[in-house]
Amino acid sequence: MSAEIGTGHPAGPDLQVEDPVRMDPIVTAAEALAVFQRKLPGAVAEARVVHHPFWWAALEVRTRGLFRRSPTGSGQRLDVLVNAVSGRGMIADFTPHGVSVVAEEWWSLIGEQSGPLPSRGEAERSARSLARAKVVKTVKLGMGIEITPVDDLRGVLKPNWIVTGGNEKHSATILVDGLDGSHYIVRADRAGRS
Repeated sequence: MSAEIGTGHPAGPDLQVEDPVRMDPIVTAAEALAVFQRKLPGAVAEARVVHHPFWWAALEVRTRGLFRRSPTGSGQRLDVLVNAVSGRGMIADFTPHGVSVVAEEWWSLIGEQSGPLPSRGEAERSARSLARAKVVKTVKLGMGIEITPVDDLRGVLKPNWIVTGGNEKHSATILVDGLDGSHYIVRADRAGRS
């Protein structure tokens, strides 16, 4: 499940982050290379790990019966990641864990981006919207939904592998997600062309 946030705003104090978490890849370099070689048999390639900035919202979601007097149901925790560059959000099936890093590491990745960035407020709204959309599918019509943050938004540096290489016919660059191994072809060319 995902959502887009608006056009965003230029980077400013609204994008301050404290103690961002840098996650280690679960997918190994060898596995990332294997993904590449399945797409381009006989290829010689190299893989390097890169990190991408996300906002992490930990939310507690509770439902309430049709009448306000009804007791609040048991809550469920949802972890939502919102891309700090594009504003696209996704519900994570994991709680981000990793090493705390200095804010400058986060800012160095944000600073590489051109154009407007989604604000912290937009990231919070996107996270709440995704949580509400997920829960609405499972509750009865008219039930109330209460969404409260467990903590402030936190920065997360999510790992990816950039795999570049080629065989005698083609060259390519593929981005392999460092957490689940899904992949995206960034560039593909015939040999001798670029």
